[in-house]
Amino acid sequence: MPAWVKKAAQYVLFLGIGLALLYLTFKNVNPVDLWENLKAVSVEGLIGIIAIGFLAIIFRGLRWVQMLQSLGYEVHGARAIAAVAFSYLVNLVTPRVGEVARCTALNRTDKVPIDKLVGTVVLERVVDTLLFLVVVLSTVIISSDELRDFMIQSGAQLPELSATTLVLAGTLLGGTILLVYFTRNSWMQWGFAQKIAGFATGMVEGLRSLRTVNNKPLFWFYSIGIWTCYVATIAVGFTIVSGLENIGPEQAFFVSVAAGLGFVIPVPGGIGAYHYLVSKALVVLGLTPFVGTSFATLIHSSQSLMFVVTGALGFVFLYFAGRK
Repeated sequence: MPAWVKKAAQYVLFLGIGLALLYLTFKNVNPVDLWENLKAVSVEGLIGIIAIGFLAIIFRGLRWVQMLQSLGYEVHGARAIAAVAFSYLVNLVTPRVGEVARCTALNRTDKVPIDKLVGTVVLERVVDTLLFLVVVLSTVIISSDELRDFMIQSGAQLPELSATTLVLAGTLLGGTILLVYFTRNSWMQWGFAQKIAGFATGMVEGLRSLRTVNNKPLFWFYSIGIWTCYVATIAVGFTIVSGLENIGPEQAFFVSVAAGLGFVIPVPGGIGAYHYLVSKALVVLGLTPFVGTSFATLIHSSQSLMFVVTGALGFVFLYFAGRK
């Protein structure tokens, strides 16, 4: 089977999954009531969550500049930010392709070698994965009961945890790790295993490349700032959507995990997956499915609109920058 046919089939499959989740989310929601609820959102609040979302793009662009400077390449901050904004627009249509698009764009405008650009993107993914795990850990600490309820609401079957269960699980996990390690020469011949090993190797190499980054405090400031913006977008959203008055800002971590998982699934633009998981998270917090769907629709639509506008402007900016 040609590679393009396989990729097209995967795209259609995940698009179908997204549309199915979108149907499940909205099937019992009256569109007129939904529109009326969204119209009640203040313009100032809407501008606020859009501005916070764009601030995350700025942080990501400036962090990219810093990584490239550590490799000896001087890149204009505005072009890096424009390339990141353009990548978000591309990812709305074709997930995971945005990273390729921004590397290609900056190679064209600033003549940075593609392999160096790709290397920085690998480092970004490693750091972002680690920080997402920090958000998940924070959620476990702050909202452990809600997280368990959310997983059950999403269809997961969770056993009751006891000391005996934990000991058995730990023993099983340790035994599995040892078995995998001592039989690695056999299973490393499998294609799937090679992909997992390649991912793990990329993570390790990405962490090692952190040593080459100049001004590490600034690097971590940008990295933490990106995720702070993501969580803040959710927290500010709580204050502007009707029905969320009793939800505290600390629950933003919990909902951010659901939102992050919605974009991890390779569905175009997170459509369906984001709406389904975020609305389920808010139902776990005691809200009605209608309020949860309203909130998910507002955040996803506002951020998608921002991606389209800033991404289009970024593309135009990069186009003319590349002609100079």
